[in-house]
Amino acid sequence: MAMPRSTGGSLFVTFIGGALIGAAVYWTWLELWPAQDSMPMPGSSMAMSHGEKLIAIDDWAAQPTLNASIFPDPVGGWNLNIKTTNFTFDAAAAGYDNVEGHGHAHVYVNGIKLGRIYGDWYHIATLPSGSNEVSVSLYANDHSGLSLGGSKITSTVTVPVP
Repeated sequence: MAMPRSTGGSLFVTFIGGALIGAAVYWTWLELWPAQDSMPMPGSSMAMSHGEKLIAIDDWAAQPTLNASIFPDPVGGWNLNIKTTNFTFDAAAAGYDNVEGHGHAHVYVNGIKLGRIYGDWYHIATLPSGSNEVSVSLYANDHSGLSLGGSKITSTVTVPVP
């Protein structure tokens, strides 16, 4: 003869299982969804209101240049290629003292910061339908933007997505 099961135990297991699933969904959303209050696009009015520090490189002997291009990835998404001169991507020095010509880049899509770049290539998994502005800006080790002639060093590509 089977013993009757306690409904309290089943409710507890169901509650714990639901809490774990809810926590996993919430964590995934936080990690994968770009923050809406991320850094604004360079040159936007919000950039100045956040007080972003810029380093003028007008007097550097070798001034960095930046050129971005983007290509469809045959498997899915987009591959962003970042070409620089007089600039070395230096992930190991991020957050440390500035070294002239060293640092990293930030990538933005439609004004929302996706992340930092420490090399020549960056994969963008998806872009929304319509016209998309993909921008890359150069930053020093201490996360200050680099500027030349008063403007942040930025390269922008327009990507039409059907």
